Amino acid sequence: MLRKFFMWFFVWCLAVAPTFAQKQKDIVVNEFAALEDSLHRMAMSIIEPRDDHERLERNAAFEVALREALLLDSTLTNRFDSVRTVSFLHSPDARFRIVSWYVPLLSGQFRYFGFVQVAPTRKEPGQLIPLTDMTASLTQVSARELGPDEWYGAYYYELIHLRHRRHDYFTLLGWKGDNPATRKRVIEPFRIAESGPVFGAQVFDSGERKPYRIIFEYSARVSMSLRYHPDFVVRRRRTVPMIIFDRLSPTHESLRGNYSQYVPEVNVFDGFRFIDGRWEFVPDVDARVAIDPSLVPLNPPRNP
Repeated sequence: MLRKFFMWFFVWCLAVAPTFAQKQKDIVVNEFAALEDSLHRMAMSIIEPRDDHERLERNAAFEVALREALLLDSTLTNRFDSVRTVSFLHSPDARFRIVSWYVPLLSGQFRYFGFVQVAPTRKEPGQLIPLTDMTASLTQVSARELGPDEWYGAYYYELIHLRHRRHDYFTLLGWKGDNPATRKRVIEPFRIAESGPVFGAQVFDSGERKPYRIIFEYSARVSMSLRYHPDFVVRRRRTVPMIIFDRLSPTHESLRGNYSQYVPEVNVFDGFRFIDGRWEFVPDVDARVAIDPSLVPLNPPRNP
């Protein structure tokens, strides 16, 4: 009799276990959905005050809440798609993600915030590394690598992953509201070294200079396209990975160097193509068909 009971109990456990596991999974999913909704509402409320100090206070509270949520999701499973004002970019192998967002100030300036999160492995624990925007104090920003404590703050909207000779190459595309008069776009190489995240690398072939990152500056009155095309068609239908962007020029030759007067030339594009682990500059790219205006990120309002 006792034997029959244990057999029945064992069969019952096998039947109930999947249902219980699914319920537990549903509970976790629902909890994260509620958490995302709370984070989204907090993020949207940051720009409500008409006072910079209060905006930054609300952002500080949001940063703490986001940090806790990221620590709960240490395996980088959740996408946080509902938090629409914050960028979450995941590496294809789920090894790391880069989180970035900004706070527009009433003066027309912007403050940038972010994290780099590294998933745990069998040998190493996970890491959550804050990014400190040091734009105001950085000099010769195109001529050096930068770490998380001296970040050239930006809102990253695309993470490019390419491989060459079994080596991974990551490149970020970013938007940067700089001041009331100008905006910037950034092409930023990225890697995770033993010492931590590293921004910038000399992988650009664009003439004599070998910059660590490419920075475009232009008038705040216009928008500039900077997009990645993984299979851009070149001659004989061969495709190559390319970053394509508007060519910028001053509205008058006498204004050259005054970036508040730089605008995109009409239907004139340049690019960088990925060749043998490097980004090679290509002038006069025929990209009129490839550029989709609906995909180009628009400038956020200067005075939200």
